[in-house]
Amino acid sequence: MTSIRSLGFLLFLFLQRVSSEMAEPMFRELGNNIELGYCFDVDYIVVYRFTPEGEELLGNSSANTPITPPVDLQGRIQVKQQPSLLGLQISRLTHMDSGTYRKECWTNHTLVSQLTQQLLVCDEEVESEEIIVKEGTTTTELLCNSPSARLEGTSVRWYYEMYPVYKLTLFLDSSVSLKPLVEELQSVVEVRDRGAMLVLDNSLLESNNHFYCLVINGDKCLSYQNLYTLGYSGHIDIYASKGEKVVLNCPFSGRDQHWETPLGHMNDTSKIENQIYISSGDKDFSLVIPSVSDESGGEYSCISSANERQYSLVLCHTKTSLPHQKVVSEGEDVVLNCDTDQGDHTVLWYRQQASLEQELIYDSNIDNFQIPEDLRGKLALSNTGDSLTISNVEMKNKGLYFCVVLAGSNTLEENDYFIDNYDEEPTVEDNFYEVESWNNSHIECILKQDTFLIINHVRGKSSPSSDQPVPTYIIASIVVVIVRKKKAKPKEATSNQDPACTQGLTSGV
Repeated sequence: MTSIRSLGFLLFLFLQRVSSEMAEPMFRELGNNIELGYCFDVDYIVVYRFTPEGEELLGNSSANTPITPPVDLQGRIQVKQQPSLLGLQISRLTHMDSGTYRKECWTNHTLVSQLTQQLLVCDEEVESEEIIVKEGTTTTELLCNSPSARLEGTSVRWYYEMYPVYKLTLFLDSSVSLKPLVEELQSVVEVRDRGAMLVLDNSLLESNNHFYCLVINGDKCLSYQNLYTLGYSGHIDIYASKGEKVVLNCPFSGRDQHWETPLGHMNDTSKIENQIYISSGDKDFSLVIPSVSDESGGEYSCISSANERQYSLVLCHTKTSLPHQKVVSEGEDVVLNCDTDQGDHTVLWYRQQASLEQELIYDSNIDNFQIPEDLRGKLALSNTGDSLTISNVEMKNKGLYFCVVLAGSNTLEENDYFIDNYDEEPTVEDNFYEVESWNNSHIECILKQDTFLIINHVRGKSSPSSDQPVPTYIIASIVVVIVRKKKAKPKEATSNQDPACTQGLTSGV
């Protein structure tokens, strides 16, 4: 009997190991919350966790079979129910919550889908960092920027998120080997500093946008950090004026994909009263807001079993419905003005060219801001950031430029979350929209102003007077998108530059 029990226990350990290897990794900071998957358009959700004694039922949304959560989870577990959307949340995570979980979605007593996830609860989440690919180089360094990465007795694990499935895959564990575990990566990844630093061939970054490093001590996770390529910071702030069209981009990936919006949850067949809809396709699950209104502001999340992308939409006041126009000739200088009389403020400058790509070209609150390559050495920003001079303009510099003015010079911190708490239409005394966060800090978007820059081929040709016909351009509504690092700290503005890639933005027209 004893041998049978031993064999049974060994079989459980084997099955748990196989299950863990097949599970999708998840990382969370100690004390935070986690959603263990979502079920869309089903009757009920069931969630289990693996223990040495076997599978343990944590939650069941079926009203017919209520359950009592395990003792260690009582008061911390909640089945979240919304129309057509079910999920299970564990709050105030502890290290004991690390482990393997399985979510099942059921309809008509039939298992529709299931997902197994491996959760690691770490002491801290280190500030996310952007991966900078320097011009003219063939390799890029990735540094696990955690103070504990070089402590005696620690090891480093590296994961990457590979296109097109966007599933995290472990490719290096320094406690096992200093060679990549994935054979295809051994020729393009060099490991240094006991695993704390990687040197990647730049070709690897073409299809991999997220990397995670974890510092482990025994069975305990000390820290984790996300390193991302440009445009994939995880949380994107969008600034728009009423009436504009907004497209929130999200790749089609994984199972149970849907959007969480201030107006409710949506799948690819949903359409809300004001005609918000999902532009779904083979590789696209983008959310389209045809005309921004007061109700549009707030938090948006594109969620699936393989990916999550978060947006915050903030409304801005605008003085004109159409862009100003500036007409200059090649080789001349042009000054773009942002009409604000606010004292303490931050100004962000963007451009949109013929490709419709929008780029942040200057942030008056960031030291050593990385100006796009074709504008380096040509931009001069006033002390307050209210005017931007482009010298020796070329034809490739033409297009739509716009500024966004934010009250104050502080950026958001990690725990600043928006809620859609808008006042009435802005008055003369209160001409901004305010978005409050849970910790009482806020963003005040005072102004968004557009300027269309027209460049003539012939040098010295004067700009058309107000009564002359101006060339007609189709001007689409513009949405400003800010990609920021988590926990980013404000810096003083200077014009020193580092040769780095430009910033692509996510919006639509």
